[in-house]
Amino acid sequence: MRFALSLVLLASAGVAVAAKLPAPSRVTLVQASCFNVPPAPPGPCSASFRFATGFAVFKSAKEPVPVCPKSNGQDPTEAPAGDVRMTGVTKDGAAFNGSLPVSVWFKTTFGDDPNGNCELRNIQVPNFASLGGTLACKNGKCKGTLYPVQCLPKQCADVPILSEFGSVTLGTQSFGPILVMDDAGHAFATPGTAVAPGKEP
Repeated sequence: MRFALSLVLLASAGVAVAAKLPAPSRVTLVQASCFNVPPAPPGPCSASFRFATGFAVFKSAKEPVPVCPKSNGQDPTEAPAGDVRMTGVTKDGAAFNGSLPVSVWFKTTFGDDPNGNCELRNIQVPNFASLGGTLACKNGKCKGTLYPVQCLPKQCADVPILSEFGSVTLGTQSFGPILVMDDAGHAFATPGTAVAPGKEP
């Protein structure tokens, strides 16, 4: 399933002051599914990890937070972009304790710069791991904060930016824009919709 959802992460300083920020966006996570070698049917990509529920919430942001002003643009943790929560996480049937990496892939378009000093103006960065974080798990409950992979340069604070969900490919498998990996480096959770089987009409 492709997501047509786009997410405005940043806005120009003037627009952010004048306009109300969009509400946070919530995305449901499902078990990542891979195609196995025929004749085996598709199944979970991770051989040992399962989970009951999961979601990611993306915050709306305005300047100057994304430029990380306290650290002079060096510490992305100044600009939290959202968080991921999961419940019922198990490894080989037992409640999982430990950590799991998560990344979010965006296609990002930078708008025009009024004073022309932003090196990112009028360019598009295709399908890039833009946010990352680590989920801390205790007794099968996992949570973690998402941060930008780097701070926006200060001279780009007056540039409008639009980030759209992209996709990520691991080997021959394509996944949604949010990817939680298990401790063996296999896809574990990704955005989607799960439909329980019913009775045939």
